[in-house]
Amino acid sequence: MDQCRKLRLIFVGLCLFSIFLSDECRKLDGYSFPVYTTDFCPRNETEWKARSSSFNCSKDSSYACFPNENITELLEFCYPLRYISIQEGVCLFLAKERSELNYVDCKDFTHGCPTNHYQGSTVYKYQSCVSIGDGCFLAEQSCESTTPRSTEGSNGSNISWIPSLLGALVLCTIVLLSIVIYRRKKRNSRQANDEENPETLNLLWNIDKENNPDAFKNESYVGITLKYSKI
Repeated sequence: MDQCRKLRLIFVGLCLFSIFLSDECRKLDGYSFPVYTTDFCPRNETEWKARSSSFNCSKDSSYACFPNENITELLEFCYPLRYISIQEGVCLFLAKERSELNYVDCKDFTHGCPTNHYQGSTVYKYQSCVSIGDGCFLAEQSCESTTPRSTEGSNGSNISWIPSLLGALVLCTIVLLSIVIYRRKKRNSRQANDEENPETLNLLWNIDKENNPDAFKNESYVGITLKYSKI
């Protein structure tokens, strides 16, 4: 019974862990340092500190969150600069070729273009620089009709999590089937051990009869058989 409980706990844990992984950021290849996709960049100082602490960047780098070079995804990473200094009138993005930050002029944005020099650690103050659609910043006039990428977390429009979720379900199914097969084998083994071997039973009866002949005078063969069947 304890074994079954342990298996159930393992099964539930694997399912929860798989689902958790399916909702985590996706690591990207092709950069000189680890880069992950995210649904949204921090929107205030509290969120920024929490994400920065989660990444635990080294003392020679700093946490950053900017769009990719195609302005199609938001990226989180530890950039190899202690401070990311940004001039007014521009928004940054991460170029893949050299894994370097580059910029775009945002003076034509309808709103939200930084008017003062700022740091990468305060980009949450300028949400127009991290609010993107499909290949453009939402603050661009030409991007107003583009379906926006959610900045409030996943809202169901992004289906990139489906393959991961399917993988989690497959893993859970495999674990469940393993538990069922294990329990069935254990039950069959127990039933096999409970069945009496007629030859062994007869041998025991003969030995007991030879050693205690008087005990068998008043007992029927059936009674003795039942006696040994309870062993």
